[in-house]
Amino acid sequence: MPVAKGYHRTTPRKPPSKTHTTRGVKMGVAMKRHQQHPHLPRLKPRPGHFALTADHLQQILEHPHLLGHLVGKTKLTELHSKWIWEVWGAPSGEPTALQAHRGAFKTTAVTEIGCVWWLLFHPNDRIALVRETFTAANDTLKTIKAYIKSEPMRALFKLAHKLYPKTVINKSGTVTYTFKKSITKEGSIDAYGIEQVPTGSHYDRIICDDIITINSRLSRAKRERVKEGVREILTNIIDPGKSVHIIGTPWHHDDAWSMTTEDGGTIIPTPFQYRPEDTGILSAEELAEKRRRTSKALFAINYMLDTSIRDDGQIFDDEPIRGVWDDTRPSCDYYAHLDAKFEGTCTNALTIMCRLPSGLIQVTGWTFPEHIDKKVEWVRSTLMRYRCSKLWIETNPDKGYVAKMFKRPSARGRLSVYTYHEDMNKHNKIITYLKDFWPELVWANNIDNDYLLQVLDYREGQEPMDCPDSASSLLARVFYHKDHKRSNNTLNEL
Repeated sequence: MPVAKGYHRTTPRKPPSKTHTTRGVKMGVAMKRHQQHPHLPRLKPRPGHFALTADHLQQILEHPHLLGHLVGKTKLTELHSKWIWEVWGAPSGEPTALQAHRGAFKTTAVTEIGCVWWLLFHPNDRIALVRETFTAANDTLKTIKAYIKSEPMRALFKLAHKLYPKTVINKSGTVTYTFKKSITKEGSIDAYGIEQVPTGSHYDRIICDDIITINSRLSRAKRERVKEGVREILTNIIDPGKSVHIIGTPWHHDDAWSMTTEDGGTIIPTPFQYRPEDTGILSAEELAEKRRRTSKALFAINYMLDTSIRDDGQIFDDEPIRGVWDDTRPSCDYYAHLDAKFEGTCTNALTIMCRLPSGLIQVTGWTFPEHIDKKVEWVRSTLMRYRCSKLWIETNPDKGYVAKMFKRPSARGRLSVYTYHEDMNKHNKIITYLKDFWPELVWANNIDNDYLLQVLDYREGQEPMDCPDSASSLLARVFYHKDHKRSNNTLNEL
C-alpha cells in the first residue's frame, strides 16, 4: 500500500530474505552429498528443488534402499533392497514372511521405506500397517508421512504421478493421498494394533511388523491373542488374491511364528531368514556383547533365529503376575537391593520391592552393563524417584566399597545402607527364596524387560544370573525375615 506524502511508514518492513546467505551453504552440502552418493539426484541451482528423470525412478524401482538414502537412512544397503523385493515384490495373492536378527533395520527398510516405495509405483493400493499396538503402528505411520512430505520424495512422486503428493485425509491412524484415484473407505495407509484390526475393512497389502515381541515371550495369553489376530488378518481382512507380509524376530518356541493348521501345515509361510553372519550389520564385538548379556535360549531365538531350544531346565515356568506399580505406600515400605558389577561377564542389577495391602509383593528392577562407579548418581536418582530410602548391598566382592559410596552425603537425600556377607550358594538362594515367593510377586508393567527376561530365563549354572540373585537377596533380607521372624544373617547399618 503506498504511503501518503509527508507521513512516515508505521508498519515494519519485511525482513530481508536469508536466501542469499544460505544458498551457497546448501549447494555446497548438495555437491558433497552427490560426490558421496553419485546415484542420487543433484539439486538444481534453486535450493530445495530436485532434478529427477525417469532413470532415477528406474534406479529406485530396482534398488529401493536408495529411497532411504534420500531421507538420511544411509545405513541401508543392497541387502535391504533384497528384503524389500522379497517381501513386497511377491506375486499378488502370495503371502510372504521375513525374519532377521534384532538390530538389522527391518522396520526402517521393509516397512517404512517399503511402504513409500510401493505407493510410488502402486498409487491406488490400500495398505494396512499392523504392529503389536496401535501406538507403535501410528508412530511408524507418522514416520512414513514425514518421508513422503520431504522434498526429495515430493519430487519423486511429482515425476511419477504428475502432481505433488498432498493429503486428502490426514489424521491419527490413517492417511489418504491425492495420487490415490480409487474411492474406498480405506486410506492409502491405515495403522492398526494386532488386536484391533476391524472386520469389514479390506486391503491390497497388509504389512505385519513386529507383531510378535518380548510380550509374547513373557505372556502365554499374549501369544494366543497375537495368534488370533494373525488368523483374522489371513482369513477376513486381506482381499482375495492380495498379499499379507509378516516380518520380525521370533521370541518364543510357541509364538505366532509356530502356528500350524490341523493337517500340520504352517499358517505363516516359511520366512526368509537372515542371521548376523548373513547381514554383517553387527560386529564380532557387538555380537559377543549380546551373547554375554542374553540367556542361551533367548540369544538363539533373537539372533540365530533358532526356536528349537526349548525352556528345559527353566526354573520359573509359571507366567509372572503383572501389574501397575503402586507408589502410594508409605516410603518406609519400599526396599531396594543392588548387585553391583565391577568386571567380567556380570551385569548390575537393581531391585525394588514393596508389600501391598493385599499381601502380595510388587517388584520392579533394572539391569545395566556399565561399571557401578559410572551409575551411582543414576541409582540414587532412581531410588529417590521410587521413594526408597533403604538399600541392601552384599560385601563379598568389594569389602564394602560400593556401600561406602552410597553412604556419602548427597543432594538427592540420605540412604540407609545395609550390608551383609553372603554365605549361601546363588542357585540355592534363588530356589529357596525367589521360587518360594513366586506366586506372591507382582512384576511392574514398566519393569526393565531385560531384568525380567534374565529372571525368567534363569537356569542353574547359566550366566547372567544377577537379576534373580538380587531379587532373591532382597526377599531373604527383608520379606523372609519379616514373615518368618528369623534371618540367617545379621544386618549391620553403616
